[in-house]
Amino acid sequence: MKKFLTIIFLSFFFINISHSDNIKDFEIEGISIGDSALDFFTIKELNNSLDITDYLNVYRYYFFPYPKGKEYEYLQITVKQKDKKYIIHDLQGHIFYENNIKKCFKKIDEIKKDIDEVLNYKGTDSSGKHWLDKTGQSEYRRIYYRLTTGVAEIICYNMSKKMESEGKYDRFAITLSDKEFKQWLTANHSKMIK
Repeated sequence: MKKFLTIIFLSFFFINISHSDNIKDFEIEGISIGDSALDFFTIKELNNSLDITDYLNVYRYYFFPYPKGKEYEYLQITVKQKDKKYIIHDLQGHIFYENNIKKCFKKIDEIKKDIDEVLNYKGTDSSGKHWLDKTGQSEYRRIYYRLTTGVAEIICYNMSKKMESEGKYDRFAITLSDKEFKQWLTANHSKMIK
């Protein structure tokens, strides 16, 4: 049975009240790393996602609107391509802030404060250029929490006007990844952006 604590201010995800190093204790919209996507979605729903992307024939992610969401407008779920159980290795919740990046930055600061307090340590703050934008005008700000069994990240993406004209808008994302997927993604990231 999962143990929960609602993060008081925004209820963005849940964790055990004592410091937890297990990524499976976190939830987004009631879904956790290690759950089967089939417990929440049908194959048809996944296959009708807005975006389905294969990561080097190893992992596949599904990105879709989530009208049942209490906090998030969109979800992204990553599973191994050949896994018939559809076990979730990476889970993301997204909120779009079209032309309102200041609101996203305010939200990330509020959530960081709550998470730092609950986990009893400060996440690592970083920023950089968004890898999709070859002009270098799109940026991100990320807060990274390394846990024993994975990572949790909160991110604001500040997209350029050109990227926004292509449908890539400013947004907030929270990402939960198990250790196996995060290590694989780090090792293979450069192969995927060519």
